[in-house]
Amino acid sequence: MNIFVAGVHGVGKTYLASRLPKNIGLIHTSASKLIKEEQATPNWGTDKRVNDVQANQIALAAAVRRHNAARTRLLLDGHFVLLDTEGVFKHLDAEVFRALNLDGVVLIEADAPTVAARIRIRDQREVDLAHIADFIAAERKQAQVVCDELGIPLVILESPSADAFAQAVAKAAHKTDSRR
Repeated sequence: MNIFVAGVHGVGKTYLASRLPKNIGLIHTSASKLIKEEQATPNWGTDKRVNDVQANQIALAAAVRRHNAARTRLLLDGHFVLLDTEGVFKHLDAEVFRALNLDGVVLIEADAPTVAARIRIRDQREVDLAHIADFIAAERKQAQVVCDELGIPLVILESPSADAFAQAVAKAAHKTDSRR
């Protein structure tokens, strides 16, 4: 059982997930961290542009299988849409997520100015507001497509508090536990 926390860069996925109460029974990690561990070297830069999307997804699926085989339940943060080396949106298809053994998705959103401010502070770089707005829309659309195809629940939270996020994750984890 794994829960996926999605959203664009700078929306607050890692921040919220790191504040999740331990008693929920999920171990938080990011897709990028698992990919780095599996491949031993990342193939993206600080601008988050990926040069081998397919190899990354294969590595991610292998890492998730390894963790699940050790009976680790993951709260995995990542994306439904990536940026390639040219800055073009690359929508990840449902098969990528099927391999992650997901039981639910929590999509975190925030408005473009908020995301831009966070990226400016965190990464010391400027981003175009229109591009962020397009990225947010693409992430939501692909999350819905994937969840519909896989038949898994999608919860969308707009700038949630840590408590609201924890409640959404706990509810998703509880629904999974009750189905087992």
